[in-house]
Amino acid sequence: MTRSRLYILLDAFESDMRAILTRYVLDHLDDETALGPSYASANLRRESDAIAEVTQPLVFYLDMREAYDILNRHREVLPTDVGRELKSNTPSMDLLVPIRNRIMHGRPLHSEDAETAVSICQRFTTRYWSSLQQTMARLISDPLWEPAFERHEAYSSKILHNLPLPEYDETGLIGRSGECQAIAKHLIRRREPMVTITGEGGIGKTAVALEVAYSLADNPDSPYECILWSSLKTERLTSNGIEEIANAVRDITGAARVIGSAIDSDFQDGIRALAEALEGVETLLIVDNLETVHASEVIELYEALPDTVTFLFTSRLGIGQFERRIPLGPLSDRDAISLFRGFVRARAIDRLTALSQDTVREIVSRLRNSPLAIRWYVLAVEAGQQPLPALTAQDDLIDFCVTSVYDAMSANARSVLAILFAVERSITFDELAILVEIGIDDLRKSVQEITNGSLVRLEHDGESPLVSRISLTEAAFSYLRRRKPPKRSVVDTVLAREQEFRKEAELRRIDEQERSLSSRVVRTRSKTDEPAAHILRRSLLLSKNGDIENALMHIERARSLNPDYWEIDRVEGFVLSSVGQVDQATTAYLSALRKADDTGKAVVSFYLAGHLARKAHEPDRAILYARAAHQHFNTPDTAQALGNYLIWIREFAEGQSYLEFALETAEGRSRLIALTSLVDSWRRWSEYLIDHERRVDDAAQKAMAGFRTGYLEICAGVHDSRLFGAVIENVKAYTRCISVTGFDASHLDRQTLYMLRELKARPNLFQMHRSTEYLPGCLRRLLRSSNPLIRREADELIRHYQSTVPEDGTTSDNEELQSGQVISWKGTYGFVANVQFPNGIFFPAAAIVNLSRRGEDVDLTGRSARFKAGRELDGRPRSDWVELL
Repeated sequence: MTRSRLYILLDAFESDMRAILTRYVLDHLDDETALGPSYASANLRRESDAIAEVTQPLVFYLDMREAYDILNRHREVLPTDVGRELKSNTPSMDLLVPIRNRIMHGRPLHSEDAETAVSICQRFTTRYWSSLQQTMARLISDPLWEPAFERHEAYSSKILHNLPLPEYDETGLIGRSGECQAIAKHLIRRREPMVTITGEGGIGKTAVALEVAYSLADNPDSPYECILWSSLKTERLTSNGIEEIANAVRDITGAARVIGSAIDSDFQDGIRALAEALEGVETLLIVDNLETVHASEVIELYEALPDTVTFLFTSRLGIGQFERRIPLGPLSDRDAISLFRGFVRARAIDRLTALSQDTVREIVSRLRNSPLAIRWYVLAVEAGQQPLPALTAQDDLIDFCVTSVYDAMSANARSVLAILFAVERSITFDELAILVEIGIDDLRKSVQEITNGSLVRLEHDGESPLVSRISLTEAAFSYLRRRKPPKRSVVDTVLAREQEFRKEAELRRIDEQERSLSSRVVRTRSKTDEPAAHILRRSLLLSKNGDIENALMHIERARSLNPDYWEIDRVEGFVLSSVGQVDQATTAYLSALRKADDTGKAVVSFYLAGHLARKAHEPDRAILYARAAHQHFNTPDTAQALGNYLIWIREFAEGQSYLEFALETAEGRSRLIALTSLVDSWRRWSEYLIDHERRVDDAAQKAMAGFRTGYLEICAGVHDSRLFGAVIENVKAYTRCISVTGFDASHLDRQTLYMLRELKARPNLFQMHRSTEYLPGCLRRLLRSSNPLIRREADELIRHYQSTVPEDGTTSDNEELQSGQVISWKGTYGFVANVQFPNGIFFPAAAIVNLSRRGEDVDLTGRSARFKAGRELDGRPRSDWVELL
């Protein structure tokens, strides 16, 4: 039942009450006696009545409740049947009076108002209610009768307003009480000068704004002196399609004139004059459908009006500045069904009234629980459309809700919509960043733009309550499918990237399980880290291929997505370390260490230790982190790394204990690396003993231990170039020891012959390694042995390798000689540098072919030199042939 039909019904009820009061009470009592406490207020209303020429009897100025209470007080003079009727229905007045006030004063109706008012009026059945009964009969017999209706503002209203009548009288505002209360609270507190209700078209923004405005107009605690309304709506949706609104306001200047005319009917000026009119007046200014004008116009209005003005806007897009945004989503299932049922009942559509609850639930779901969509559907069926075709043919409805928003979108925002259309599922912001090429800041702006435009839904991710998932609304998806479908090539590209992302995520998980501390492994804390991990793995691949600039750009992109993710800093440290940016890499690793959890700290410690030892040349510091990594993981990889670093700081016994643990527990390539490191550690120990402690015999035993350890593995079938090289280096170290002037090596003859005969038995095996070229030079030392067997075996080996190295010990022709300068000399080793090796390349004293004497008192720093570049077993640069110039 419409507002005007309810109005005529309640007006008839009040007319009958005045007639009973006049006939049975005022016939023998004067007005003051009859009206009692209500006399003064009624008389005041009559005196303030604008119609001065015709003065109505005082009874016409009584409120409904006052008239009813006066009749109750004088019930003893009324006919018995009407007195009994009044008494029994007195409690009903608590319900009927508020309905009457909402109807008469143009306030929003509640969903149950019509049914309640009719039910109460039907209880008055005696003959004294003739006007009421006649009106009821006509309303029933003539459903199309719409009597003229003019609302009257409440006599007690202290707030000036120009609020329009609500358009939801037939059902009342359903399901928005929480939002209305929250908005009203903000407007009463006035902490924010601008509040914007946002949401997709047809979601109920205008209805909520109007409900809030009327509640403030009737609230005695309202801080406003006037509430002014203007609408920028330019089109409306009907059952016949989208229609333009005649004489619609289309800009802020026009809105200012509408607002100003509420204060002065002759107002025709613009924003400046409106500002003057509102100066010092506490005002709530409401502008509906703000998305139809540019944001700059809104800012101009905001800045022009005095600070006594508070703004309430409705917009599909929002302003983007200053505002407190209140997003409005679809109705809940329960409220959507209630709205459908209520509207169908109000329109008396029999074929929809009989629908089951499940059917109604399906209908409102397909209508996206949108209030406008539900009303549009009911009106379409009422206009003659069949229920099912009306449900499937929602083109006009969707165009009305989406077109204006989409047309205002930036190119980047449309690209994001195309991606969401292609994947057809909800994705996180980080996943979206994998599928799009635009920058992260621009992507954030674009997501905010489409969110403000209510074209996407945001929902919490199941794994992390702090992460939101984004998906297209049904209306936006349908609109894109019909009106703006992305190009096939765009969809194919997006789907290919998504497939690559999923495949890479699976490979990353496999790598983490199988390779643990491999440089390519990127660990994640949860599924939400997968997009950033994907970008980091691409960065590592770019770094491996030498594209450092692009690798670092990828790292920054990952950081923009997930700044507290420790792997970003760890990978950055790894990449920077690989190109010699030592200090920057150290800073990145330490940052990762601060952010990481326990396992993450152990991972970072492992890589930081390697960086400090190999790049920063700080093995002492590296060991602290290597121990932390090994304590956590206790794997062959961590043991081998810790063992190597201990060897480098000459903690040989402890270092070898870790290398032996790695050798015993490792498999495959890891075991081979541990074995080679252990063999090399014997050579290093030997060199230290002879160079620093002059313990020649012990040094020889260490070198022989290294030879035996490696050689036995080779005999067992292990074939590896670096292992061969480590064994040969131990041969060189051993021959050097037993050839020291003044040292009697005769007690070592047996093991010396053992070594020579084993080398002779497998000459081709060692000849494959480049270090073999140094063998003739070191074997010549044995030609001075007092043991003829040693001299003979050494001579035969020298002749075998004669073709590999010239007799003068210079480098072979197939290796390029480089020129450089000695930048550091420590007595037993030094560093030589050139353009290719700006940080220096290590060489032991034994590598200098023309060194007359050694020791720290011999200063070689600054000497020019030729050298041959090689690599340590661990990959560090090393030279085993240096010639001083």
